[in-house]
Amino acid sequence: MINDPKRPSVVFFDVNETLLDLSPLKESLSVVLEGRGDLLPLWFTTMLQYSLVETATRSYRDLGEIGAAALVMVAANHDIELSLESAKEAMEPMLSLPVHPDVKPALSRLKEAGFTLAALTNSPQAAVAAQFSNAGISRFFTSLLSVGEIETFKPHITTYQWAAKQMGVATGDCLMVAAHG
Repeated sequence: MINDPKRPSVVFFDVNETLLDLSPLKESLSVVLEGRGDLLPLWFTTMLQYSLVETATRSYRDLGEIGAAALVMVAANHDIELSLESAKEAMEPMLSLPVHPDVKPALSRLKEAGFTLAALTNSPQAAVAAQFSNAGISRFFTSLLSVGEIETFKPHITTYQWAAKQMGVATGDCLMVAAHG
């Protein structure tokens, strides 16, 4: 079954929102946005937009920096006063997010079926290591890959090519699992 040409040998997982439940982060961010939880999707898309801008301009700031700056921008655009320091503090729950209830059983089944599991995240390496340790899922993964290694955010094609190379397989032997685009 493992030699099935249609079956990927490596399954990459996005981390935030896919494996980890963002609820504690959303609560923290809502507080600094003065209860405006409706602004969280705007914050998330703004953060992703600026990560793409960084990649397109061949610049690099880690996702934590971009996320905090995006939070300050969203707040300012909605007449909410928020310092960069307060934005960074509000993002601290990101390091201790719980897994979604179905994650551990699913990862266990995939490992038992012979898949190699790897994380591929836009978050910094230290952050993903802390997240996996705190969530108790490190044991399921062969590698925790951060785009910080190549300073190019997903979804740029070179990021996926680099990740496949890190795992020693062709891109056609990989599958990417993500809860969002």
